Amino acid sequence: MQKVSIATKAFCAILIVFYLLSFVPGVEENLAMTPSYIVPPKVKIWTLVTATFYENRIIFVLLDLIALVGLSGVLHPLWSLKEYLVFTGVVATVSVLSGTVLCLFLYFVTQNMTIIFSNFHGLVGLVCGYIVAVKQFYPDSTLSPPPVPPTLRVKHVPLLVVLTYLLLSLCKVVSPTVCWLSLSGTLTAWTYLRFFQPREQGGRGDMTEEFAFATLLPEIVQPPVAAFSHALYNVLVATKLCPKAAQMYSMDEPSSIKITLPGMNPADAQRRQQRALKALDERLSKTEQAPPTWPSLEDNSQDEAGVIGA
Repeated sequence: MQKVSIATKAFCAILIVFYLLSFVPGVEENLAMTPSYIVPPKVKIWTLVTATFYENRIIFVLLDLIALVGLSGVLHPLWSLKEYLVFTGVVATVSVLSGTVLCLFLYFVTQNMTIIFSNFHGLVGLVCGYIVAVKQFYPDSTLSPPPVPPTLRVKHVPLLVVLTYLLLSLCKVVSPTVCWLSLSGTLTAWTYLRFFQPREQGGRGDMTEEFAFATLLPEIVQPPVAAFSHALYNVLVATKLCPKAAQMYSMDEPSSIKITLPGMNPADAQRRQQRALKALDERLSKTEQAPPTWPSLEDNSQDEAGVIGA
């Protein structure tokens, strides 16, 4: 636990305390998100924050603790504490807010009162956001534990988690709103990291092709999705709802032109260099493991004898 940051320890403590409070009557409606309590006259705005860390089933608490410690342990060496807290706050709040808006919309369409008086909660949206952040840095890394197929890579995990919660929702293990939280957390994290996260060298977001929206989906559907997302991006830029990935030119050196794109800072370049070196090391190791093939002395002597005899 020494390598776990104080922020992660605090989040784990909140999870445990909220779980213990779930046994107290009346606590759930004050910690979980109830869509009807987000609008007057009975407003509980703080549940936008507390709903993420409230869980009343021990199995989900344990899974949340494992995911929180494991994923934050990967992200902390790459981010500052401020970046980690800002990302956590954005993903947690927006995912819960989007779930609330969805419930209110469904109520206006169906007039079903149960939708807005049923609460939802859980860390799933934030966990999915952390997975997207890990995918940003290590997209091609393989998952090595024995139960995991050797071909499964980090870039496949976000979609796999969303599909898992969809299956659990269809089996009525979790509510449909929790499934929506997993999707919302994934999309919120990608949007923030893609367009809005501040960079040390200036600019915002990660506009590299390796972090495009299509990379969240299977490779077979990436080309049409990439074309659609590119067209949608141009529309959002034209309506000023999304920042433009403008190029910046530096003429400091007369013999060269330096071109920098938002998201293409030294950290990104180093990330690519590390992946390239890793791939090169793997190729070299395979070459070294292959046994060298030397010509046989017997074959050479037979060839020489044939030449003399001729």
